[in-house]
Amino acid sequence: PGKMNPQSKIYIEMPVPLAKYDTAAIHLYSQIDSVWYRSPYSFRPVAEGSRTYMMAADWRPGTEYSFEIDTLAFTDIYGHTSKPYKAGIKIRDAESYSSLVVNLSGVADTGIVVQLLNGSDKMLREVRAVGGEADFYYLDANTCYLRAFIDRNGNGIWDTGDFEADKQAEDMYYYPKKLEIKENWDMTISWNLTATLRYKQKPMDITKQKPDAKKKLRNRNAERAKEKGITYNNE
Repeated sequence: PGKMNPQSKIYIEMPVPLAKYDTAAIHLYSQIDSVWYRSPYSFRPVAEGSRTYMMAADWRPGTEYSFEIDTLAFTDIYGHTSKPYKAGIKIRDAESYSSLVVNLSGVADTGIVVQLLNGSDKMLREVRAVGGEADFYYLDANTCYLRAFIDRNGNGIWDTGDFEADKQAEDMYYYPKKLEIKENWDMTISWNLTATLRYKQKPMDITKQKPDAKKKLRNRNAERAKEKGITYNNE
């Protein structure tokens, strides 16, 4: 992208698997006082055997970068090689962003992962709480929501239950209110994960099946049961 925040990474997806790549042919420059300097970066596949590669760097707010790739930097398994590429990147000023600090309580701090969600219940960012605190930096102004789960096995993802192994799903919680993230604004909230009953926590704005929809479904099921002469409990 032409503009990124300081916590962003660049992802490059290859159309087919690579046979090799040359990091000496990948360059990142930053502009300081009208002079271009080499900037350090890391470049690697996101996972073993993946066709997607990730480039991470210490992006500085308010700085312009030039991302450049030489000819023959990448060679795929069919012998095809890449063409040269160059793109400018602007890291927005720190004043364009906000921060959110979440102080957690109500459960033991045994691997709590806190996720920031958008209005479609999709994750924007996630962090692992440290000492009962989850910190989010460089946030865009937006209406957001919070979700957390207890990462019992420490693998960084929410694990469902396993009936055969008699294993319960990892506990998940929702912050019951929406958050209005404003530009250049630092916000701190306290969240007792168990203060609200679990089934009442998820905000209605990000609940896919609304109460009216559930009621219509119950009524439809009751009508079908009545047609078949079956007693249906509509509670």
